[in-house]
Amino acid sequence: MKYNEISHFSHPQHRLKPSYTEVPFKCDGCKEVGIGSNYKCTTCNYDLHVHCALPSPSIAHPFYTKCSFQFLTRPPGSIARYCNACEKVVSGFVYHCKLCGFDLHPCCAKLPTMLDDGEVELYLYRKVGSACHRCGRKGRSWSYR
Repeated sequence: MKYNEISHFSHPQHRLKPSYTEVPFKCDGCKEVGIGSNYKCTTCNYDLHVHCALPSPSIAHPFYTKCSFQFLTRPPGSIARYCNACEKVVSGFVYHCKLCGFDLHPCCAKLPTMLDDGEVELYLYRKVGSACHRCGRKGRSWSYR
């Protein structure tokens, strides 16, 4: 085994190696787009976000103080599930709160509450009426302001 290589339950055929890419990839765990640091199987072109490759078994989130989110390899039940952060369909790895039924993509669960580029500080809000200052998207989903 080479340093930092991991074996992962979702891809037992080969070990995954730490990698970095500036080209977007689709995470084979959560099925969401990623860029930057990841774990990769070069033999199979299998990619995982770092937080999908090394998930926390459970997390808390400041927007949902009464929730305890558990890491699941697939959404619970048989009906379509939607991420409570971005409102997109959940089709792979997910953090799920059994008590309230909320779901978060691992990427969304790991969004920083503040972004600071040295000039401007953007704060993550659960609900705002105007477009996100980071991505420009407007909706009922989380936004940076």
